[in-house]
Amino acid sequence: MNLTIPPAVVGRGAIRINLDRGIHPATLKPLLEPGTITPASRCGTCTFLVERVADDGKSRMKCAIKAQRRRGPDIKPDFPACVEFRTAAA
Repeated sequence: MNLTIPPAVVGRGAIRINLDRGIHPATLKPLLEPGTITPASRCGTCTFLVERVADDGKSRMKCAIKAQRRRGPDIKPDFPACVEFRTAAA
């Protein structure tokens, strides 16, 4: 799998390790092959991307598939989509 993941949008540590292994850091499901659904299937256009407000008042983007009570990694819109990707309704 050849994914182009800009280094500026991924963290170091667990998120980067999962992406390098072809695993989505939030859902822990395999990444979607590029071009399977749309040419650029990214988390930013997924219907499961939700905004959660933390106790400090800051909003965080989370995946509704796994995020419970503000847990799970913050999702960047440029993260590659996982196999659960669904196009957000316009």
